[in-house]
Amino acid sequence: MDLDTYYQLIKELGNYPGYGVHSGVEEVAKKLNQPYDSTRAIRSQYLQRKSIKNHYRIKDKAGIYYNEWKNGKSIAEIALDVDFPPVLLANFLMLKMRFSKKKTKEIMKNTNLVKKNKRLKDELDEILGRDELYTLRSHDKQSAEGNRREDRIGDWLDKKNIKYFTENELRAGTVEGKTPDFLLPEPIDWHGDKYNWIESKASFGDEYIHRKNHGKQVSKYVELYGQGILVYWYGYLNVLKSRGYTIVDRREMGME
Repeated sequence: MDLDTYYQLIKELGNYPGYGVHSGVEEVAKKLNQPYDSTRAIRSQYLQRKSIKNHYRIKDKAGIYYNEWKNGKSIAEIALDVDFPPVLLANFLMLKMRFSKKKTKEIMKNTNLVKKNKRLKDELDEILGRDELYTLRSHDKQSAEGNRREDRIGDWLDKKNIKYFTENELRAGTVEGKTPDFLLPEPIDWHGDKYNWIESKASFGDEYIHRKNHGKQVSKYVELYGQGILVYWYGYLNVLKSRGYTIVDRREMGME
């Protein structure tokens, strides 16, 4: 994807308020003729970075928002007004209610621990049930999605009768340090080049994501194992730079 299209996607998705991962995705994907899953991944990553950017601004004003809540405004309504994830806002408000950090975490996992405040419990149940980014259930779902994408690459290798070691197998053995999702004992020949490893990312490869992946993982794989393949499952920006590895998405590998 080129940068102009990417920034146009971000601009269009910004017209859909709130922190629903799917909000506006179908409409924007159709308008700009982009894949739904790529557009959804871009919105999800954009929302997470926006919440990080606004974290301390919202935290500093938590007392103001707590007073609004006491005066009858719901957590969801306040979150929409201030453009912040309802689940994270609820954490700040509960601290103002004199819940400890430990108790707040426990309640977020089990709202039945709220005994004397039915309004708070009902609102927490609502926002936790709708959250797609910040609850334990959401994290488990994201982890499972990543595992399914790795399994698809494993199937791709199996069909080509290519031997490999998975990351879990490597860690269970004698290999220490950074390990890719798939290490190939014999390099594969793909499009005229030879590759020794494959790393799968169930994300869209934007500049921020790629900078983190390169610095923390992929550059280390190149040092240890030589040339490899980095798969961004939902596409990537065509301006991304790589050194010692090739960037692809699943469609380039023949996977839908």
